[in-house]
Amino acid sequence: MILRPLPLACALLLACTLAAHADEAARSLTEDGARLLEADRPREALASFEAALERIPKSPAAAKNLALACSRQASKYLARKDGGAALVLLDRALDLHPGRLAYQTQRARALLLAGRGGEALRMAQTVTERSKAYGAGWDALAAVRERAGELPEALEALERLQSLRPGDESLRRRRADLQRRADAEAKFLTHGSGNFVVRYPPDADPEVVRLAITILEDAYAHVTSDLGMAPRTPARVVLYEGGEFQRVTGAHSWVGALYQGGVLRVPTRNLQRHRQTAERVLSHEFTHHVLRERVPSLPIWWHEGIAQFLEGDAASSSRRRRDMGEQLAQQRESSRLLTLDELRKLKITRVQNAGTVQLFYGQALHFTGWLVERFGAGALPSFLTALGTGTDVDAAAKRAFGSDVSGLYKAWSAAL
Repeated sequence: MILRPLPLACALLLACTLAAHADEAARSLTEDGARLLEADRPREALASFEAALERIPKSPAAAKNLALACSRQASKYLARKDGGAALVLLDRALDLHPGRLAYQTQRARALLLAGRGGEALRMAQTVTERSKAYGAGWDALAAVRERAGELPEALEALERLQSLRPGDESLRRRRADLQRRADAEAKFLTHGSGNFVVRYPPDADPEVVRLAITILEDAYAHVTSDLGMAPRTPARVVLYEGGEFQRVTGAHSWVGALYQGGVLRVPTRNLQRHRQTAERVLSHEFTHHVLRERVPSLPIWWHEGIAQFLEGDAASSSRRRRDMGEQLAQQRESSRLLTLDELRKLKITRVQNAGTVQLFYGQALHFTGWLVERFGAGALPSFLTALGTGTDVDAAAKRAFGSDVSGLYKAWSAAL
């Protein structure tokens, strides 16, 4: 999903309007804020526009400037999947500039990321009812419907969006992918428990379905205990037979499961023959589900480190970390370790170099294990809880580990 920022011309126009009736200080603050928005620094622009509004509190132009800056910063939080932080800013934006469709659409996405699907649906529906021609509203509605598992309704929203953007080939591919999933799952049966909603083909082997549910429940107990948190709603799981998993997800044949679109997607072909591997894979993917729902601002590289660390029992995790530590020590000696900045910026799904991918996952796993070994098993849940309540990463790290992430990373590297 693409988040399109509002055009800067809006802010510049408002600055001119404001300048006609503001005192010199307010005018200067507004011009500073516009320049900061131009430089893609909305957090700093917020402070300038806030100060301008304090000087002329009844100015509609000043209020709209501040709302725009709130929206721009919220876009950054949404890109990081931090729905909670985005909501705070979007509520302010809508208070300053009520009824703006762009802000309501952003709010629908923020609610979805924050795990408030019902509110997200109502907000997205409000946007599409207000304007049938506003494409971003249909885009948000499709995302909400898809996350809820309402695939026919999501397809309907995408069709409306396609009618507004007939030449958008990426949208056409998105519709085709969703149609494949909808076709595959149309006749599936459903098993519901307190922790999972599992969908599976009507001709699936009952023993395999029961085994999958058993493995999932074991993963739930293990992962939630180690993380110190559980998902707020039952996790959605879809089981696929034969080649359906690859056809629907586009994953390689060796992929054992996938957390995609808020759903754990699991091929059943090897559950019985390779149960131990299945237990590791499902623990890994379920960990992603818990972290995405409860700690949406957790960086991707840390996501992968924690998911790997929780794949098995403590002994196996320690063994894998020890083996990986020897390899990473050699990489450090040859100055080939990924820097913290590289870990943060790497789009791992787009990386073609196998060595870089191995380093990314290896460093993430070893760093997580080092944290637990050095600070104790309780420090990681403490960090995640703080981060999940809206604290930024460095502040949460200082609270749990006594140092910001940069300091921790340097200490880890030195300890290899």
